Amino acid sequence: MSFILFVSTTVHANCDFDDFPIMDEMSVQGVMDDANYNNRPMSIRSFVADASYHQVINYYHKVWDKRYDDSAFGVWHQITTITKKCMMTVQLAGQQGSPSSGRLIISNPSTAKANSVVGDDILAPPDSDVVSDLITNDGPKKGRVTMLSAGGSTGDVAGFYQSEMQNKGWSIDRSFAEGDARVLVFRKGLNISNILIIPAGNMTQVLINEEIIK
Repeated sequence: MSFILFVSTTVHANCDFDDFPIMDEMSVQGVMDDANYNNRPMSIRSFVADASYHQVINYYHKVWDKRYDDSAFGVWHQITTITKKCMMTVQLAGQQGSPSSGRLIISNPSTAKANSVVGDDILAPPDSDVVSDLITNDGPKKGRVTMLSAGGSTGDVAGFYQSEMQNKGWSIDRSFAEGDARVLVFRKGLNISNILIIPAGNMTQVLINEEIIK
């Protein structure tokens, strides 16, 4: 999953969707109420609007009155504003006519300590960096999707996880390779961890997708 473009140090207090301007033409549904992306609390709603792509953009340009930034992020057109409370982003899919659809995102100030590192509790091989870390809470389940950039070959990285995960009490459920890519699936009781390891230039990319029962 891909979200916010930037982080501001001018954000001081929390806000919620009661503070987010919503078009009368919008029908809004919850996606994530309790998520944390790179140590930053986040809430997400999806919307369908009985309005065109340009009408939605014009609405937020008007309501945020020059206090906004337009940007492109993958398939999304983004409109972002920063208030005294938080950062708000509209992600809008480019399409003709109506209805239009997209996401509304609130990003609150980080609750982490100033010297904390993103994903510092993730099991990571030597010579690696955490690129992104998304944590979601859904009732009894906690989800986590983490991307790392690691040194060494995909075989070296796969060997690291096979050894270290089993040392931590996880059992290997499935393991297979396709070319240089490796896929490892571990289980510990009802918990599951999927690890995808693929070559990426002179580095190795690792995607860890975990589902933990609280």
